[in-house]
Amino acid sequence: MAVSAIHELLLGDSKATRTVREQVAEAIESDAPVLVEGERGTGRERVARVLHDAGPRRSRSFVRLSTDDPKGDLERNCEKAAGGTLLVKEIARLPLRGQRRLANVLRAHGAGDGEGVRLVGTTVFDLGRVAADQLFDADLHRQLGGRVIRIQPLRRRPEDIPTLAKRFVHDAGEEIDRPSRLSARAVDRLVAYPWPGNVAELKDVLGRAVWSARRALLELGDIERELPRCEEKVPLECLSFEEMVRGKIRGVLDRMGDYPVEDLYAEVIASVERPLIELVLQRTGGNQLSAARMLGLNRNTLRKKIAERGLAAEPASKRKP
Repeated sequence: MAVSAIHELLLGDSKATRTVREQVAEAIESDAPVLVEGERGTGRERVARVLHDAGPRRSRSFVRLSTDDPKGDLERNCEKAAGGTLLVKEIARLPLRGQRRLANVLRAHGAGDGEGVRLVGTTVFDLGRVAADQLFDADLHRQLGGRVIRIQPLRRRPEDIPTLAKRFVHDAGEEIDRPSRLSARAVDRLVAYPWPGNVAELKDVLGRAVWSARRALLELGDIERELPRCEEKVPLECLSFEEMVRGKIRGVLDRMGDYPVEDLYAEVIASVERPLIELVLQRTGGNQLSAARMLGLNRNTLRKKIAERGLAAEPASKRKP
C-alpha cells in the first residue's frame, strides 16, 4: 500500500503518529503476529483494520474476538479467520488458560502458509512487563513479541489534533449535508484539552458540536458547550486512570497553598497502593495469586506490600474473631 494511502487512514502530524505509520507500512506485507498497545480510544482497532485492509489478506475475513465474551470460541474464530486476520481485543485480559489455548491454536493454524491466521492483538497494558511478572503466557508472548506498535495517547501528541479535528468536522458536516469548519480559537481550545477519551472522544465532541451549531463555522463557544471538564463532568469510567489521579492531585495541591509539605511522593503512592491492594484482595476472596495476576505483580512482591501496608491477607469474612 502506498505511504500516502496509509497517511490518509492514520492521520496526524506528530512524530509519534509518523512512527506508527512507518511501523504499519513495514508490517503490512508480513504474516507475523502484531501487538497494538495503547489506551482506549487511541485507534488501536483502526490500526488493526489498516493492517488487514491494506495487505494481501484484504479479500479474506477480518474476525474480531472480544475477551469480554467468556463464551468466545477461539478455535471456531480461528477457523473463520483462515487466510485472513484474527483481532483479539484486550488480549492481556484473556485468562491464562485461554492464552495457552490461543498459542496452541496459532501454532496449529499459523499464517506461515498464507492460508492460516494472522493474529493482531490489542491491549492497554505493557505486555512485556506483564509477561516478565509471569502473568501472561510466555509462549503466546513470544509469538506476539516480533512486532509491537504503540499508540501514544492524544494528550501526548497535540500536534495531531488540528488535522484530526478538521477531518472529523468535515465528515460530520457531510453527514448532515452542511459543510463545517473550525475557527482558530476553537482549534486552540481543542489542542489545550487533555482528551482522557483520546481520539474517540475528540470525534464524539466534534460530531455533537457540528450537529448543535446549525451553522458552518464552529466558534469557541460551540466547542465549550460540548466539552466537559475532566474532573467535574466526565463520568469516572470515561476517564483514563492518569487523568483521574491528575485531577485529585491538582485539588490537593490547590488546597495546600504555601503550606510546607515533605515526602509527598511517598504519601501519594501509599494512598493509592493501599486501597488498590485491599480492594483487589477483596475482589479475589483473599486469593493472593489471583490478586497478583490482576495487579500485574509478582506474588512475592504482593506479599511484601501486604506486610508493609499492614493489610489483611484474607477477607474479613474468613478471619477468626
